[in-house]
Amino acid sequence: MAVVLVRVVLVFSFLVPFFAGAQGVFWEISGQGLSRPSYLLGTVHLLCDSEFQMGANVVEKLADSNALVLEVDLDDPALALSMMSKMHNEGGESITDFLSADEYAKIRSLLMERTGVDIGMLKKLRPFMLMSLIYPSLLECETKSYEGELIKLAKSAKKEIYGLESVEDQLSVFDQIPLDEQYRSFYEYASDLDKGRVEFRKLIKAYREEDIEVLVKMVSESPEYRDYQDVLLNDRNHNWVDPMGEWMRNGSVFFAVGAGHLGGENGLIQLLRNEGYRLKRLDRE
Repeated sequence: MAVVLVRVVLVFSFLVPFFAGAQGVFWEISGQGLSRPSYLLGTVHLLCDSEFQMGANVVEKLADSNALVLEVDLDDPALALSMMSKMHNEGGESITDFLSADEYAKIRSLLMERTGVDIGMLKKLRPFMLMSLIYPSLLECETKSYEGELIKLAKSAKKEIYGLESVEDQLSVFDQIPLDEQYRSFYEYASDLDKGRVEFRKLIKAYREEDIEVLVKMVSESPEYRDYQDVLLNDRNHNWVDPMGEWMRNGSVFFAVGAGHLGGENGLIQLLRNEGYRLKRLDRE
């Protein structure tokens, strides 16, 4: 359950623009005196099992690395407890404080019909928690995640697994977005699950094709993310660069983060290049 909830946060990392000059989702990092290269994989956090492909080169490079580093250490035994402590609005706010009676009745009925979830018993859950309840209905299939599969491979090879930030750090991004905006985004998204399902499929297709131009166009039409790119992406990317350098100086590391963290002038590819590292695009297969 905790892993699913964390992916609600992680999915924001995918639903944001790439930088057209940095096409590709798998990269080798070298230079700056590193004794061995490290690797950076942009991921999608939910994908149908039947469509999931890790890629032989990805598996090989992970095997060659000393450690796996994710946005958050999803293998941490304390993860579930941390998530449970963050489920509800700290001030006791309820979804009914932000939606009209008609809006609430509509969305409650719709979600019961389409997902089987009764939000009447969950009024004080934070908006990202409510979103976690409807994500499975978007794909209508058994799902896999790159993070989950990478963890399995790393554990079977007895590799260390780390996180670039804590669960508390990651969830704190929502404290910087007004609750009324979060609930409004939830309402609009949940009110048209068919549209969300179509858009999600398009995003996944674009990711599989590494078609950055399509991703940029699609996300540029999603105003709910435009005003919070610093909070959701840029600030976090800047915070990650120094720890990434420390890990890489100690040996080869395999980094896997949401694909949206890679591109742009504040994306990891450019930030690492600014630090003097060389980045070379790799094929996943």
